[in-house]
Amino acid sequence: MQNPKKRVLTEDVNQRKLLEKRVEESERRYRGLYESSPISLTVTDNNGTILDVNSATEKIFGFKKSEVIGKKYFDLGIFSPEHVERFKKDYEESLKGKKINPIEIQIKKKDGTIAWLSVQNSLKKIDNEILIEGIAQDITERKTAEQKLIESQKKFKDLTNSLPEVIFEIDLNFNLIYTNTIASQIFGYSHEDFKKGLDIFNFISSEDKERVLESLSRIFKGEFIEPIILQLRKKDGSFFYGNINATPIFKGSKIVGMRSVIHDVTEMVNAEEKIKESEAKFRTISEQLLMGISIIQDERIKYVNETLANILGYSIEEILNWSPGEFFKTIHPRDKKRIIELSTKTDNRFENGVNYYEARGIHKNGNIIWLEIYNKVITFQKKPAFLVSYIDISKRKKAKEELRESEVKYRNLFEKSPSSILLIDTSGKIVDCNPALEKLTEYDRIDIIGKRFYKLPVIPLKYLPGLLKRLKQISDGETIPSVDIQLTKKDGSIIWVSVDSSLMKMGDKTYIMVMGHDISEKKELEIKLKELNEMRKEFIDRASHELKTPITTVYGAYQLLDILHKDKFDTEQLELLEMAFSGTRRIRKLVDDLLDVSLMESKTFKLIKRKTNLGDLISNCVKEMRYFSNKRNHEIIIDLEPELYLNVDESRIELVLTNLISNAIKYTPSKGKINIKMISDDKFAQIIIKDTGVGLAKKEIEGLFKKFSRIESPLKKDLDIDLGSTGLGLFISKEIIELHEGEIWAESEGKGKGSTFSVKIPVK
Repeated sequence: MQNPKKRVLTEDVNQRKLLEKRVEESERRYRGLYESSPISLTVTDNNGTILDVNSATEKIFGFKKSEVIGKKYFDLGIFSPEHVERFKKDYEESLKGKKINPIEIQIKKKDGTIAWLSVQNSLKKIDNEILIEGIAQDITERKTAEQKLIESQKKFKDLTNSLPEVIFEIDLNFNLIYTNTIASQIFGYSHEDFKKGLDIFNFISSEDKERVLESLSRIFKGEFIEPIILQLRKKDGSFFYGNINATPIFKGSKIVGMRSVIHDVTEMVNAEEKIKESEAKFRTISEQLLMGISIIQDERIKYVNETLANILGYSIEEILNWSPGEFFKTIHPRDKKRIIELSTKTDNRFENGVNYYEARGIHKNGNIIWLEIYNKVITFQKKPAFLVSYIDISKRKKAKEELRESEVKYRNLFEKSPSSILLIDTSGKIVDCNPALEKLTEYDRIDIIGKRFYKLPVIPLKYLPGLLKRLKQISDGETIPSVDIQLTKKDGSIIWVSVDSSLMKMGDKTYIMVMGHDISEKKELEIKLKELNEMRKEFIDRASHELKTPITTVYGAYQLLDILHKDKFDTEQLELLEMAFSGTRRIRKLVDDLLDVSLMESKTFKLIKRKTNLGDLISNCVKEMRYFSNKRNHEIIIDLEPELYLNVDESRIELVLTNLISNAIKYTPSKGKINIKMISDDKFAQIIIKDTGVGLAKKEIEGLFKKFSRIESPLKKDLDIDLGSTGLGLFISKEIIELHEGEIWAESEGKGKGSTFSVKIPVK
């Protein structure tokens, strides 16, 4: 048999060898991760002597491991002079145990090349030895990209400043935020002028303002618009023609402005002089333009640019090979005669001899296109010819047609609407009204249009401040509710009108549309109903007060009889007295409830709040109702929080709780259960009263908290107690809880399945 001591010794040796093997495997795995990491890892002691580096360090710095281990970090000569001090400071802070964010430094590798690194040093303690672990990542590519971006931006500015076209940028408020150098030369503004601040309206004529605003609105919405030609104003007041090609400026996915290139097309408009100087120069300008160009001579097209070929859908080769007169196939038959007449007439020319007209063209695919055409007689190769420029305006024409159709539809609705409509501008000037308004006020259009609405005799002075305030609110984009006002008709009679106002756009103009509806009959009914309601309230108040005194007297007399003379009455007399007392008590409750309802409806119902223990209040209410619950053998289970104080009207909350508990007793069969629970958080206290009674249908729950609401119960004929009901208890309870800024509601799974009433009251 083996000696036990030897067996234990053998087991210890085996376990130690297994442990050593596991440690060796762990170190091998760590070394594998350390060496394979793509990030440079360097370990130094607290004197800056390099103890270990991984293979990525050799790759990044260019030094072999054997060349750096044992040497001082700062003796390698890799740090650029401007970064060495910063790195040393970071290294010293790391030795103090401070957590240091990565820094970016420039180094010189062994081969002399420059690299950028992101470096982070951190303190490590191993067996009381202080080490610094340095992590470095090569960020040369990112730094190079950043530098290239800076250089690219500089190249962009250099390029734009070298271009002969004006390049400018504006923000969403139309302010000029960038122009290239040529802008100063062309427009005559100095660099200081641009710095002080200019907007696009310094450069366009007043006739083009609406057109420009419409185009900008579309661009700022991200729409593509065709280039437009405008007369552009210089600082000295002179004009030149510019072809403007505009695109939105994006910041991420958001449009923040517009960038435009202005091609000076004055030379094109005055093309005769340019062609005389050099046909080659004309071709260069033509190919840079975004409008179609052709030269027609002897009914043949002698020159066409790429833009026109694209507009018509043909290639340049196809167009130049057309036979004499064949170009007419690109003109709509109905416009052919007119174009011939317009191109030869002189009475519709500009001062520079250019004819302008619009006509329909035919695309190669058969589609109709609308063209804006500029035509002028020039000399080409020593013979007369037509220089014709084309701009595709199909989208603009389509938009105008849609706008026209929309305006026709609007006009039909406007004229035939039974509602009275007034159209005013944002200054309050009336620009239109429909026949229904004339009929309503008995004033003719001629008496209304062109006047300020607040100067019309139709509007009584007392309404003017409110109406002027509404005008400003609507102009600022606010949505406001309708208002009822009185108007004075032309014959002096007064009518009530409900007025709705809204902001609307027609084209690029903004108007306020005011719609009026005659509500005179409705107002008369409202006044009569209000009078009847006041009479009803007065009657209830008076009747309640008149009844309260004799009821109190009768009630007091019964109590005296009950206390002093009860033993003198026989059984039959006692029953009669009990009947009288029960009826008196019900009348008293009805009068009290009617008085409360009257106060609530007249907004004079007041709460008298004080700090109240809610648990004690619930306990007292249960105690008062215990007589009735015991008569029906009910089990009442109470779960309360003992120390919860709320700022409430104690007597009113007591009334609510009494109503809810008495209802639970009334509608729960004999031997039923009633659970009363109180829960709270930092916002609300909630009282839950759950019974096993007759339950509620969905329709009954919907009308439960209305005045004089009653629930039909199958227990009615079997009730052995009478708690009385006015049909006002739940209505009054709801009003009281809402005055406390709380909530009350009922839930039930249906008839015969019991009911749950919940009350929430704010804690603060």
